[in-house]
Amino acid sequence: MSFGQKYEEFALHLGDLFKDYMNNPVKSLEIKGKNNTYKNFRLKTRTLSWFNYYHDLFYKYNLEQNKYIKIVPKNIGKFMNPIVLAYLIMTDGNFNKGKNSVRIYTNSFKKEEVENLALAINNQLNIYTGVLYDWNNQWIITVGAKYLSLSRAEVSPYFYNSMLYRIGIA
Repeated sequence: MSFGQKYEEFALHLGDLFKDYMNNPVKSLEIKGKNNTYKNFRLKTRTLSWFNYYHDLFYKYNLEQNKYIKIVPKNIGKFMNPIVLAYLIMTDGNFNKGKNSVRIYTNSFKKEEVENLALAINNQLNIYTGVLYDWNNQWIITVGAKYLSLSRAEVSPYFYNSMLYRIGIA
């Protein structure tokens, strides 16, 4: 996993969670851009056979592209809980102040997969989510103002403090 310089605390938090599965701690790297130098934080887990279950759950080999592509498992509802939603928002979400809503950027998934994920959030957590067209045949999940308080109550206990801004807190 790789994180930009403003996510150092979160990267270190994840490194602490995964420390038993890592050979080295979170690494800080300098990335030279055209005009600036940026700091990047990376963590790598060891290759462990029981991680294959999760790889096979979330990645499917695409023969046409000759590579693995990330998917939303059909049985995602089995795994959906406040902790899963919290980390999904911390890594792929943001707060839309103008609409008082949370957006989850699921752009890399097919519409049917995004709808399945939205349904899992609704069914397992009673949080209604909308699936909206973003651009270029890409879809995002939104949690509107009506369900924002419930969403915050469900996920905030599992949020890392520096990421609370992604649900409009802080």
